[in-house]
Amino acid sequence: MIDAVLVTGGAGYVGSHTVRRLLEDHRRVVVLDDLSTGHREVITLFERVYGPEQFCFEHVSLLDHSALSSVFERHHFCGILDFAARTLVGESQDEPYRYFENNVIAFQNLLDVGRGLPIVKSSTAATYGEPGAEHIPLKENYQQKCIADGDFENSQLMPAAVDFGTLLGWYEQHIAFELCDEDIALLKIPTNVYGITKMMDERMLLHAEQQTGGRYVVLRYFNAAGADSSRLIGEDHDPETHLIPIVLQVALGKREKITVFGDDYATPDGTAVRDYISVVELADAHIKSLDMLLAGGQSATYNLGREQGVSVREILEAAREVTGHDIPEVIGSRRRGDPATLIADASRIQRDMGWGAGETLHETLESAYHWHRLHPHGYRVVQEERFNPFWNRWVNIASHRADRPWRGETQPMENSDDMAYDPECYLCPGNTRAAGDVNPDYKGVWTFENDFPTLVLDAYQTQAQLGPYLSRTSRGVCEVVVYAPNHSRRLSTLSLDAFVQVIDAWAEIYDRLGKVPEIVYPLIFENRGMVMGNSQPHPHGQVYAYCEIPGLVVKPQLAMFESHREKTGRCFVCDANRVEAEDGRRILINRPHVLAYVPFAAQFPYDVIVVPKAHAASLLDLNGEERRDLSAGLRDVLGGLDGLFAAPYHYTLALMQAPTDGVDRGYHMQVHITSLLRGPGLRKHVVGADIFGNLINPSDPDMTAEEIRWAMRKVKHHDPQINADKRR
Repeated sequence: MIDAVLVTGGAGYVGSHTVRRLLEDHRRVVVLDDLSTGHREVITLFERVYGPEQFCFEHVSLLDHSALSSVFERHHFCGILDFAARTLVGESQDEPYRYFENNVIAFQNLLDVGRGLPIVKSSTAATYGEPGAEHIPLKENYQQKCIADGDFENSQLMPAAVDFGTLLGWYEQHIAFELCDEDIALLKIPTNVYGITKMMDERMLLHAEQQTGGRYVVLRYFNAAGADSSRLIGEDHDPETHLIPIVLQVALGKREKITVFGDDYATPDGTAVRDYISVVELADAHIKSLDMLLAGGQSATYNLGREQGVSVREILEAAREVTGHDIPEVIGSRRRGDPATLIADASRIQRDMGWGAGETLHETLESAYHWHRLHPHGYRVVQEERFNPFWNRWVNIASHRADRPWRGETQPMENSDDMAYDPECYLCPGNTRAAGDVNPDYKGVWTFENDFPTLVLDAYQTQAQLGPYLSRTSRGVCEVVVYAPNHSRRLSTLSLDAFVQVIDAWAEIYDRLGKVPEIVYPLIFENRGMVMGNSQPHPHGQVYAYCEIPGLVVKPQLAMFESHREKTGRCFVCDANRVEAEDGRRILINRPHVLAYVPFAAQFPYDVIVVPKAHAASLLDLNGEERRDLSAGLRDVLGGLDGLFAAPYHYTLALMQAPTDGVDRGYHMQVHITSLLRGPGLRKHVVGADIFGNLINPSDPDMTAEEIRWAMRKVKHHDPQINADKRR
């Protein structure tokens, strides 16, 4: 990969959020992680959404010098963001060599192999040790002042499995950079092994720059919290030691209570005060720092923080407000080494780079709460049964099956057809159809009776029973609705005005056929692409107007409408819309009059539902503004699906409206879009359990929605027609 950013530890908490920000900026990223504390599920998300052109994962340990060198041979990096480290203070005291090995030896390997590349180092406020109240808020030169004042003649390391001298011995044995007197003086300040290893890393960066000229930024921060707005990535540690996740776990009933370690500190409410910062803003600071170095900036060390302390009790009160839950607490003894107050002075990075923390505590808590509420088991692969009320059936969501090896056929994805007129096409204006009729020179939407109808009104009469088997007359009307005369167009590439004409035509067809006495259900649908059994690329759909209510979707939906309304007094579609909007992870569009989402219990990997927000039985209930909004929403979704695999999408679209038999069932219309595709050129074969048991969806609907959203954003960014419509 060319000009990529290398992110070590990119499967971890802060690292994954930073990777996400880079990818959203259309930058190439290589994540290097041994997954000892990171999450493979995050990597899978990035691989699925952004693809190999933008994202690559290297499952490598920084301790493996040879494997690390191979990574640098395979890719060309412009810079490094380093998050790879072990970070638990208590664990570092018990397992000091493990921390020295992972945080120091591994970092030396990275400096060696990445010789001269600009690097942003994720460091920690643990390098400050236990500063006195007179030094709060902490400035970056705190340690140098301590040395100048002769404050720490001896190491401040609290009791650990090894002493300070042993740590220095390990450094001298394994690390190429020699320790000077200033280095040793600085290493005496941290109170735990973790902080000492991070200070070692900071000094190694300084010595490496003196040897190779490689510039760096060190970022020291205190308490990271919160989650990405997509609600797809967040904080998941095992064991969990951070205050905010623990507090939220109590709110969600996963823990009985929270222990407040000390309420007799010299603080306004007696509990310890810390500087909490949004993980998203941390990610932005890392990226700004790298960009500063890439632009020729000089090496620097910066604090990151809100410059505003928050006490444990304030965290608890804010969490109660955000979650609406009681959070039981008990008071425990102070933990050794916990200072009363730690607040960062982050004015230097604000001055140099314009970075500042703007997210409020409540906003950070809300994002964290949404993550923990929606991911009660953390990064666990979805493998469960979900009920789909739109189809009145259970679906096995088995997202781990998406990674199974496949040695079968792949489906070619045809490129866009750029011919406005095809003399061989049966639907182009003026051409002769297979049945011998000549098409008119139509200019807009055109509808005609299907030349090979499945249903006809003058069908022969039958009503028979043979044992348990029954037969009845197959009666109805089949029509073809051609969207445009231009052979190269698709619904997704029509202008917005042309799309509105299609919606109006659908409404006219529904109204006209619905008034035929024998017709009780006009089904309007489109099959697009060879995967869906359609070899005719000219933009068109079909109409099957039944004399009976069809049994696959409509009858189950009518049963669900009736059952749900009896139990709740509400419409199940309205309730589904509300749940999806509150969840947010699967929402594709949220327009003034229209909502689109991948449903919670999607039957196929790329199921999408587009629904008017107003309770409308059919298109006839939508006014001009609402129809235009539906047109824009449908076109946005279909355009995004075209961008999913960089080829015209293969799909089936069905317009589900109320039966036209005159019975008021409180129906809420929907547009369903689905496909047999489960990946680029990969077909979801409906066999075995799908036919005889329950349908199996080998995709997490949350991840699918993110794939489609990203494709929609890319298409909107590049599509001149969409941008032209916006300007209008």
